[in-house]
Amino acid sequence: MTVQQEAIRMINSMPDDTVGVLVEFLKRTMANDSRFDDGRVEEKTQIQRPGRKLGIADGMYRIPDSIDACNNEIASMFGVSE
Repeated sequence: MTVQQEAIRMINSMPDDTVGVLVEFLKRTMANDSRFDDGRVEEKTQIQRPGRKLGIADGMYRIPDSIDACNNEIASMFGVSE
């Protein structure tokens, strides 16, 4: 049995809602993969990630020259002694 035949056999035994989820997953995967860019995928779905805003707190916080000044205090909070 080929891999394709095995996949068809498995899909045929799944409930319709599960097959729908699988088809949607394959569409999204294939739409973002140039190896499948042959027109068979109906829609190209891009996952939207929120953009990051950088510098919105400019000048609001003082960044210390060294972050090691409080090492002993932090170690004692965790019960670690140096």
